[in-house]
Amino acid sequence: MHKEIIAGYTDLQELAQQLKLSEAAYRRAMTLAGLAPDQTGWLRHIDHFLIALGALLIVAGIAAFFAWNWADLSHMTKFALIEGGMAGTAILAWRFGLDTIAGRVSLLTAAFLTGTLLAVFGQVYQTGADPYGLFLTWALLILPWAIIGRQTGIWMLLQILLNLTVIMYYTQVLHPPDGIWQLSQLLGPLVWLGTTVMDSTLASYLFVLNVLALLSWEFGAYRNISWMQGTLFPRVIAFVALSTVLLPTLVIIVAAGFEEQARLSVVSPILLLIATGAALYYYQYRRHDLFILTCSLLGVIMVITAFFIRHMMSGSGSLLFLALLVIAQVAGAAWWLRQIALRWETRS
Repeated sequence: MHKEIIAGYTDLQELAQQLKLSEAAYRRAMTLAGLAPDQTGWLRHIDHFLIALGALLIVAGIAAFFAWNWADLSHMTKFALIEGGMAGTAILAWRFGLDTIAGRVSLLTAAFLTGTLLAVFGQVYQTGADPYGLFLTWALLILPWAIIGRQTGIWMLLQILLNLTVIMYYTQVLHPPDGIWQLSQLLGPLVWLGTTVMDSTLASYLFVLNVLALLSWEFGAYRNISWMQGTLFPRVIAFVALSTVLLPTLVIIVAAGFEEQARLSVVSPILLLIATGAALYYYQYRRHDLFILTCSLLGVIMVITAFFIRHMMSGSGSLLFLALLVIAQVAGAAWWLRQIALRWETRS
């Protein structure tokens, strides 16, 4: 049904261009064809958005409340508030049902509050546990809810926690950062995460973790599991998997690997080559997804551009050649994606 709607919208758009319809006539044609969203549809989407936004603001408010009033709250008050919130959201999820938007958001809120409870427990009793233990415990505790809830949000949270667990364990236990890598911690969490995945070994671990999650999701979608038919989870996980091996590959090309061992420097490029080829084939012929195809081509463009940057001579002529190269690659990728989309439409 979704493919039929996309094909109908594209056909109507091309017909409107050929007939040179005015904007009013085009909107009228969309309404008659049943392609324009009606008032009920708009209200439903707005309702879902406001429920999700409200739950997010509640969780953020709880975190801000504890941060501001930490010294004034007793230990029992802290635990009572968080556990009461967890129990309340779990009851709401059961009351509304896990198949409703309110029930799913309530269960996701309970999953977030689980992490807040663990953080408060560690601060109150000064357990001294490493951060990777917190993320791992959080992931294990919400795993039953992820299985029962059958929703993308909790599985996304679970995958994020597993990635953070691997990163924290590697950087704190297996290979603590030194030198310039320690300075990245002072520039914020996003900069620190970006620098950590430049390590080929860590990038390989993260790549395997995310590819396993992606394969599991695609297998569930292939078996026609209803709640696994969405595209958000595979798109995000595919993007993360490609990014984890793309960054160290670019570092190896441009900056000679930052003194990494030679036997490890080829791991990320090989994994990137395999992942890109598999993605271009699977999401072109098996499961149509232009977003993942675009991400794959973007990675190819970045690698080719980085290779030419590394080996080009300095000068204005080189810069002009580089600009033309980027323009040619982007235009070629856009043309190829357009041809793929048209081929899908003719076969649908």
